[in-house]
Amino acid sequence: MNLTVMLVLAVVAGAAPSALLVFILERRRAARAQAEWQQALDGSREKLARLPVLEQQLASEQQHRQHSDEHARQLAAEKARLEERVAGQQEKLAFSEHSRAQLKQEFENLSARIFEQRGKQLQEQQQQGLDGLLKPFREQLADFRRRVDQIHSDETRAQASLIEQLGQLKSLNQQMHEDARNLTDALKGQVKTQGNWGEMILERVLESSGLTRGREYDTQVNLKDEDGQRRLPDAIVHLPEGKDVVIDAKVSLVAYERLSSAEGPEERDQALRDHLLSLRSHIKGLDAKDYSGLAGIRSLDFVLLFIPVEGAFMTAMEQDASLYTDAFERNIVLVSPTTLLVTLRTIQNIWRYEYQNRNALDIADRAGKICDQVSLVAESMDDVGDKIDKAQQAWQLTYNRLSRGRGNLLGQAHKLQDLGAKARRNLPSPGDDVDGES
Repeated sequence: MNLTVMLVLAVVAGAAPSALLVFILERRRAARAQAEWQQALDGSREKLARLPVLEQQLASEQQHRQHSDEHARQLAAEKARLEERVAGQQEKLAFSEHSRAQLKQEFENLSARIFEQRGKQLQEQQQQGLDGLLKPFREQLADFRRRVDQIHSDETRAQASLIEQLGQLKSLNQQMHEDARNLTDALKGQVKTQGNWGEMILERVLESSGLTRGREYDTQVNLKDEDGQRRLPDAIVHLPEGKDVVIDAKVSLVAYERLSSAEGPEERDQALRDHLLSLRSHIKGLDAKDYSGLAGIRSLDFVLLFIPVEGAFMTAMEQDASLYTDAFERNIVLVSPTTLLVTLRTIQNIWRYEYQNRNALDIADRAGKICDQVSLVAESMDDVGDKIDKAQQAWQLTYNRLSRGRGNLLGQAHKLQDLGAKARRNLPSPGDDVDGES
């Protein structure tokens, strides 16, 4: 190996650590430079990304400035218009002041005549206004009197009608009893026919009671219980204050028919027991129906069990006195055509007094309104009197200034005529009545 190569190798071998150190330092410096460059690049990218936003903000600011300039121009134009209007208003104000002075002079010249004319008109208007206030009062008072007379007349007719209807009660009961006897043979063993016949008798009693269908009572009302089962009461009678009374006419009279046609004592006793048992069975069944739980029944007090044959009712009451009491304990009342008619007539009278009470409340309300109207009329009369007094005082003051007192207008006008002033009309003397048409 030659000497040159060896020297080179020796130099290389001796310089290797230094070269490595230099290389490492260069690498670190390059890395830092690259990191700084990358950071600068990221910042540039961020600024570049914000550039559209900045451009948009710049455009918005420019647009806002344009609007501000336009608004400033509009304000300047508005200011010019306002200044022009102020100048015009000042001219109008000056003209108004001049016109006001002229009008004041003319008003002073014509005040006496105008005030007198207005005084007459005021009196006429006050009279018309007073008539207008009193007219509703007179009408309401007349209506109140008519309603009181009508109620008195209705009550008198109702009392006479009640006496007449009570007189017809006996004949109606006899007629229904005769109908029952005539239909007994046709009803033998036909329960459905008996039910229809009982409903017919019930309808006749309802029509004779004075109650109105659809208002004080309804028939064959279709109702449902809590289980959805259909219930069909024969009649529902309505009472004031939202209460109802159910009437059931589906009682069986088969046993009573056998009792009526029985030939021997044993047959009669058995038919009587069956009749009483049939009534008790129907009472239990009616109690089990529980009409008070049906939708559409309002505050049910009791149920009327209608026995359409007077004899069947009387026989049951005579033979079993506890039957009525036992039924009443179940809120069931046994009724015959006679007792039912009396009950319904009582309910009809209750309704009649209820309607009269309602009319009385209406009358009381109208009377209160009339009293309020009287109070308003009295207040208006006081106000009218005050205004008339003030008008009289103002008229007297103006009249004194015109023709009386020191320095009055008529006296000064006469002095002007004495000085040579010419007028087409003669002036009244001071202290005389002033007529604007003279």
